[in-house]
Amino acid sequence: MKRTLFFLAVITVGIAIVSCNKNTNEGEEQQVAQIAIYSPDDLEEFDLEYDNQDKSLTFEWESDDPTATYSILFSLSEDMSATEAIEVGAETTRDVTHAEFDEILGALGVKEYNGATLYWAIQGTTAAGNSMSEVRSMDLFRFYKPFVDPRDNEEYRVCRVEDALTGDYAVWLADNMRATVYADGTAIGAEGVRFYGDNPDDGTMTDMKDIYGGYYTWTAAVRDVASAESGTQVQGVCPDGWHMPSKDEWDFLINGCTDEDEPGTALKEASYWDANATNVGKNSIGFNMAGAGYIWEPLTNRIDDEGMNTYFWTATAPKEGDVYPWDPPVADFPTQGVTYGFAANDFGAALYPYNRGRGFSVRCVLDLD
Repeated sequence: MKRTLFFLAVITVGIAIVSCNKNTNEGEEQQVAQIAIYSPDDLEEFDLEYDNQDKSLTFEWESDDPTATYSILFSLSEDMSATEAIEVGAETTRDVTHAEFDEILGALGVKEYNGATLYWAIQGTTAAGNSMSEVRSMDLFRFYKPFVDPRDNEEYRVCRVEDALTGDYAVWLADNMRATVYADGTAIGAEGVRFYGDNPDDGTMTDMKDIYGGYYTWTAAVRDVASAESGTQVQGVCPDGWHMPSKDEWDFLINGCTDEDEPGTALKEASYWDANATNVGKNSIGFNMAGAGYIWEPLTNRIDDEGMNTYFWTATAPKEGDVYPWDPPVADFPTQGVTYGFAANDFGAALYPYNRGRGFSVRCVLDLD
């Protein structure tokens, strides 16, 4: 959850690293400057705003040496090793923009869409040497800018869900996958994916083709069936750096974004559902779930229930011992994949295994270190 920031000028006593140099003319020792930080506070926490990159955070400090010049040092280590620096000169204040923060995190090795604890300190330089203030920290998430798939230049929105208790998080593409080739360039083919309007019997909402995305079979979506059946993470139709979400990852999403135990309501975007639907609309994390409908196998069939229902493949294959609502036959499990379904007039999420040849939507999850 994004935190509103208030920057208060509260004086904090700095911890100086002091060195002594001999003055060869006078034989006296000179101490380097002592630095006290005013702002920002320790343990700041916020997202870097891609749509407001000039937004800034004010750094302010003072020292007891008017001849000092300064740098703001940033590191991923509390011991301030492997730093990136912003040179300030003789000023004792500097506004650092969100764009600059994002660039610093990238230079320090934080991958796109990831978060990190960023340690920082003020370094002062005088004729006597260098000194450094106390070390403070802030927790930042890099820009949640749109992701452009290098395969076809398709652009996808991005969102994050977070466990408020543990701080664990997952990053999702916030649009349905539209890829027609795998990351290595292999075509998926008409037997593995089709799109709204490919069948003349499809509905009339042709302007929703990009929002609804592709309707994939489970076999095409996961691609590596054996790995998916064994529970190994699979990339499937997702771009490099992303993967097909397992049932457990869908569970994390649903549990993390619930709005008073209403996951369907929290995830759906009202404008992508039937206008008469009774339970859609909060889209609380920007997941942009659309009522894309589905295709009962084979994929040459028309798309049914657009605006009223949607199903998403997980990368999970059902196995004996699993428990699902409506007690599906275990004998059918070898030909099925696990789905989550959502209906326009239902605030919940329906978990069920379906035949692998049906056409359902796909979302992708970021590979995290």
